[in-house]
Amino acid sequence: MSEAIVNVTESYNRYSQPQLAAIDLSISFIHQAIDALAIDKSLLNNSLLIADFGTSHGANSIYAIKLIINYLHEKKKISQEPLVIHNDLPTNDWEKVFKLLIYDNSYKAVASGHSFYEQCLPNNSLSIGYSSTSIHWLSKKPCNISNHCVSLFAINDELIAFKSQARIDYMNFLESRSHELIPGGILILVIPSLNNQGHCGNQNAKDLLYKCAKEICLTSEELFNYTIPSHIRSYDECIDEKLFNQYSFQLIKSELRNSTINFYEQLQFGQITLEEFAQNRTEFMRPWCEPILKTALEINKQRSKEEINQLLNQYWTIYYSKIKEKPDEYKSYLSYTYLILKKKSQN
Repeated sequence: MSEAIVNVTESYNRYSQPQLAAIDLSISFIHQAIDALAIDKSLLNNSLLIADFGTSHGANSIYAIKLIINYLHEKKKISQEPLVIHNDLPTNDWEKVFKLLIYDNSYKAVASGHSFYEQCLPNNSLSIGYSSTSIHWLSKKPCNISNHCVSLFAINDELIAFKSQARIDYMNFLESRSHELIPGGILILVIPSLNNQGHCGNQNAKDLLYKCAKEICLTSEELFNYTIPSHIRSYDECIDEKLFNQYSFQLIKSELRNSTINFYEQLQFGQITLEEFAQNRTEFMRPWCEPILKTALEINKQRSKEEINQLLNQYWTIYYSKIKEKPDEYKSYLSYTYLILKKKSQN
């Protein structure tokens, strides 16, 4: 996964309610996956390995893991504590994760600082793998986008390059998890996706990222380098039976679901002010977007740290003001592909 996206700002845990909502929508899939989990009886009294791929700052990851563990104990009657692996890149803010784990103290966990596009765990060691709202981030930026900063708006060869990189990364992710999972182990994925009409429900907010970038004093090179290394897949790109078979996976269930970003509903019902709405929408985008823009500003080493910080603050001030000016344009939702994969038993 591109290191540009890892150093998210401190507000991530606070403003990641939409990602938490995506996890809540996965609860029935967690239950069905564990129902389908095949565990050799000789392993029932030993620790099971559970891994979350794409932990980030940890709050949502810990929540998801506890959902898995609670149902695992209820359904499978496991007597021993599972061991949890929280995975993300070494540049992740692991101190925040560790503090949350110590505070929660409900399960035993260790960290893995590897890209989830490579093998992170030993062969045939993992019982349950989980990843939510993570694998739309690419392992690298395949190219810069000439007309935008988001691949949703890319065209021609640039769009093809992003789709190709997304497929390569998906292949590597599935191959790595196939090696790690025990036969009969399960993989639960929540993948940001386009809706049934091929649209992104958060499109206006993403388009605004580029519009604001054009309003601050960026050079043409900086604007060109401001390309976000992510790709929102279609449902068909996520449900690739050929890849599943290639890596010994059985598809147990898949479904495309929509999740409302509830900031606008809160505004409508008077639960938050217009200023709070604009702030929430801005801070939802800022944690993962700002490091990428900052990298574009730093790449040629022509700007001082103070100048870069001023430009970043100016950028988000403009973003906030435009959200506040036309809030009705940002009553958005997110679509996700939910799927359960089970590693086929060896013959």
